[in-house]
Amino acid sequence: MQLNTVTIYGTGLIGGSLALALKRAFPQIRIAGVDKADVIERATRLKIVDVAGAQPADLVILATPVGDILKLLDKFRSRETLVSDVGSTKSAICNKAGRLGISFVGGHPMAGLEHSGPESASADLFHGAPYFLCRVPSTPAGGLELMRDIATAIGATPHEISPGEHDRLVAQISHLPQILSTVLADYTSANKDLAGPGLRSMTRLAASPFHVWRDIFRTSGFLPHELQSFIERLQRVLDSMEAGNFDEIEHLFRRGGTD
Repeated sequence: MQLNTVTIYGTGLIGGSLALALKRAFPQIRIAGVDKADVIERATRLKIVDVAGAQPADLVILATPVGDILKLLDKFRSRETLVSDVGSTKSAICNKAGRLGISFVGGHPMAGLEHSGPESASADLFHGAPYFLCRVPSTPAGGLELMRDIATAIGATPHEISPGEHDRLVAQISHLPQILSTVLADYTSANKDLAGPGLRSMTRLAASPFHVWRDIFRTSGFLPHELQSFIERLQRVLDSMEAGNFDEIEHLFRRGGTD
């Protein structure tokens, strides 16, 4: 695999970490970054990117919020360059990329922090993380294999999945936890200074910036179902407590892995 130049749109936490991980895996690589002026200046100063502005590239990575990814796809109607993304929902992005005939592989590394910006970027962010990859009708021959190799090279574990199955799964294991953490942080905010480490652990995600999550919630068709299912489970816990049925709650603790 020969990667000489990669252009990354979005040089914050995920895009910046991807740039650093690619530099470590492929020492010869040249990273071009596209972002707002102040962000790209910081990313350049931190040596995350080598040059500001889009450049002819072997690979383009779209690492902006989902809504911006959907807009950026209009720039890549040519099939000459492979394009991928790191968006947290895949159906809307993959459907549009396929409809436009873009040489595209949908991507989503399951990695992140509650902090944002290039200062939080780390080459180790993807180590051991699942990296979902989605084909579209216009995915070129060898495109998926290239992204598999890249995911492996940066320490992640590639998993091929359909866009719809990705969105169903990630709504449960990523988007639902974000909502729950944020609701719990808001609910307990008046007494948070008296709490122990348990509450801090459970509300860590609440520090995530909403500008990243707005488009995720907008395009996550499966999240309402996951929320409803979780509400029904909470109701069953309440019903068991009110009925004095603590055996059922004990079974819940065992299934949850805490016993």
